[in-house]
Order: sequence, then structure tokens, then C-alpha cells
Amino acid sequence: MADITGSPTDGGKPQRQRRSEPIDVRTAKDGTKTYTFQIDVGIKPDGSRDRQRFTYSTKSDARREFRRISSEVAAGTFVKLTDLTVDEACDLWLEGKRAVRINSLEGYRKSLKPVRRRLGEKKLRDLTKNDGDDLVTWMITEGRVDPRSVREGSVASRVAAFVAEHPEGVTRAQVKAAFPDINAGAALSCTIRTGRLTRPRRAVYVAVDRDKTNPDPQGCKPVTIRQTLMVLSMVVQSFVDQGALPRNVVTLVERPKDSIEDDDDEHASATTPKTWTPDEVQTFRDSVRDDRLYACWLMSCYGMRRSEILGLRWFRVDDSLLKVRRGRVPLSKGSPVEGLPKSKRSRRNLPLPSDLAAALRTLKRIQMTECLARGETWSDDRLVAIHEDGTPIAPQRYTNEFHRLRESAGLRRIQLRHLRNTSVSLMLALKIPVHVVAAWHGHDPAMSLGVYSEAQPADLKSAGTLLHALQTGSLPHTEHPVDPRPHGGALA
Repeated sequence: MADITGSPTDGGKPQRQRRSEPIDVRTAKDGTKTYTFQIDVGIKPDGSRDRQRFTYSTKSDARREFRRISSEVAAGTFVKLTDLTVDEACDLWLEGKRAVRINSLEGYRKSLKPVRRRLGEKKLRDLTKNDGDDLVTWMITEGRVDPRSVREGSVASRVAAFVAEHPEGVTRAQVKAAFPDINAGAALSCTIRTGRLTRPRRAVYVAVDRDKTNPDPQGCKPVTIRQTLMVLSMVVQSFVDQGALPRNVVTLVERPKDSIEDDDDEHASATTPKTWTPDEVQTFRDSVRDDRLYACWLMSCYGMRRSEILGLRWFRVDDSLLKVRRGRVPLSKGSPVEGLPKSKRSRRNLPLPSDLAAALRTLKRIQMTECLARGETWSDDRLVAIHEDGTPIAPQRYTNEFHRLRESAGLRRIQLRHLRNTSVSLMLALKIPVHVVAAWHGHDPAMSLGVYSEAQPADLKSAGTLLHALQTGSLPHTEHPVDPRPHGGALA
């Protein structure tokens, strides 16, 4: 036996004293020290003790956590850290998102793809800030997937492989004959966009030698990285809230900012426009007046979402009112789906301007004639946005057609959704109260001012003229400075 000093009393070796806090120090090859301890946290299903190891970067953290965990184990309130991988955690989190729209769920899946590729096999409990920083660095430098990397076994991949077997090229009819159960045109368009096929002449498709066009790795845009970090943080936070993780380390990762353009670039403000001027809107309206879908383009100009236009049915339209109740949204796999609109505010009744009402009447007559020509019975539950053969217009097809028409009219490039920004900005410039603008577009008033609005050049010129007049004393005393906020600042 040994006495309390550890000296041997029976001629044997000195016995090691029991530590009140059994924390060990481990030194890595690079000299980094970590502090670790083991503790029994419960009983396994087979009846054996569940002994778990905990590791921390500082001794003070290890001592604090040892005391906390010991107390919780004694009180029966300790929750074991999750043993899931990042990949498994993402799956569980996505399965639990039942209250979100299906296209929002698709967006979450897309944002988590880089996380799965880079960190999927790592234990969620072992995730550190350094892992998050590494993810950001990787996404900035080479995280963008080669657009020609079509998933093996997909329709586009099978079509590309079939075309590659015919060096002389194939026609659409040959592809349709080889794959009778698919949309040959859509598959060929997809493979052309991804660079796997080319069309040297009309209706003939040839495979591209990928070895000759292998690009260097490309990085993702900052906005894409921020979206990925936001969704990953939501995943990690859900396990923190369940007590399965001690903290959310993703919140510590610095988000990349958008690059600032050179101040000397005189075209900097015109490189990424989000709105058109009133003249540009009028030019577009005039250029599509004879288009079959003129009514749909007017609805876009009046600020309706693409999903709302493509989900609109005739029984929700009359000569004076348009009821927004449904929407059709695209999915990464499969056909677009129809469901409820984006939010409760999106369900609204819009009084029809006279030109839109007339355009809708014309489109309805056209579709009724087309329906009779096909030998079908007309019904008002049909979609407004359909092709001549009665099939629904795909969301991406609608967007592509907008850009084709825009280019034909010689207009600046803006995204289709930015017609909505244009509508908001023009309404606010007309001093329409912000709550009315928000109600028309189906969103929160704060969104009208903070997200969708953009000052037009004419507005800035008027503001400068008023300020000059006020500062030089040339503004009549009967006039007062104009509150720049619509409705006198009603939002506040």
C-alpha cells in the first residue's frame, strides 16, 4: 500500500494518485495540444457502459465541460452528442422540413450539395470552424461543378452517349426513335447547354470531344457560398437546439462579400441592372404586342411572379378581376408542380387594367379556337399559359422566350424576375403608397422598399434638382422638402 504522498509502504512501486478531474493532455506531431477526458454517460442497449471521449482545445474548456457533463449525467439530463455524419444530418433535416414549399426544399438540397461533397463523411459533432473556412476556400477556388458533368444514368447522359456513337452526327428523329419514352427535344437542348453536344447544322447533333474542352476549375459566386453557409447553419442549429451539439460553429465562419467594382469603371452601374426604365418597358410591350402570349408578358410587366402566371387558370379570370391562388414551380427532377403561392400575402385579387383585360380576352379566344381544332372540349379549368397543342409552358421555356424577345427588341439584359423589381420601382416613383404597392405584388411592405425597389435615373435627377433649389434658395417658400418615402413615411 502507498501512503497519501504516493510513497510505497510495502516495498512496491509508488501508486498514482487519483485526480479529481481526469483530464489528459495530447500533443500532436505539429505541437498542437488538446485536452481530453472520458466519462460514462449511460448504458448501451446491450447493457454495457457507454463511455464517451471529449476533446477540447484548452484546459479551461475541458475542465468546465467535464464538470457540466458530470453534473448532467448524475442528474439524468445529459444528451449524447450526435454520432451522425454531415451527410446523414442533412438528410434528417431535409426530411423534417414539411412546412416549406417544394421548390424551397429543392433550393435547400441544391445549397447543401457542396457541403455533402466536401464534408459529407465527417462526423457532425467533429465539425469545426476550420472545416467551414476550408469549405468556403474550396468553393471560392474550385467548388463550381463543371456544367458538362451530367449525372451518369440520367436522360441527358444517355442521349449524349448515343450521339457519341455516331461521329457523323444524328438527327432529332433518330434520337426520338432510340428513346421513345423521353422528350427528345428537351434532352438535346440540355446536352447542348452543358457543352456535351453541338449542332453544326439544322437538326443535326454531334458529340463534343470533352478532352479538348476541359476547363480549369471554377469557383462559386459569393452569393452562392453565403446561401450554402446559411442552410448549413440551419442544419447545425437544429441539432444544437436538440441538445445533440454544444454550439453552432458555422456561425463563426466569415461570409465572403461581393467583389467591389473599380470606381473608375464608368459602366459599373450598368453591368448588373435590376430594372428597366419606363421607356424600355414600353418598348418591350410594343415589341410583343403581336405575340401569342402577349397577355402573359403584360402580366410579367405588371409585376406578377412567373409561377403565378404559369399556374393561373381561366376560371380565376374575368373582365375586371384576376385571382392569384396557385403557382407552378420547376423542380430539378421531374415536371413542374402546381401548389399554393409563395405566401399568404401572395393570395390576392388584382383589378385588371384595361389593356391586360383585353389581351386576356384575345388569348382566350385563340385558345378556344385551337381547342376546337384539336377536337377537344373547352373548359375554364385550363391553364392560361399553354402551347398551341394545349400542353403547359415549362418555367424555363417561358424565361428563355422572354430573353429571345428582349434581344429581338434590342433591350438591356435583365432577369425575368426583375420585371417585378421594375414594377415596384415605377409604382413607388409614382408616389403610390408603399402598402398599396406591396399588396399589388403580394409581399411585405418592407420588401418593396428594401429588396424590390431601385431608383431610376429620372428619380435621381429630380432629387438633385430639388436639393439644388433648396440649397440655393430658389425653391419657393410655399413648397416644402418632399418626403422621399412613399405615403409620407407610412412604413415607419
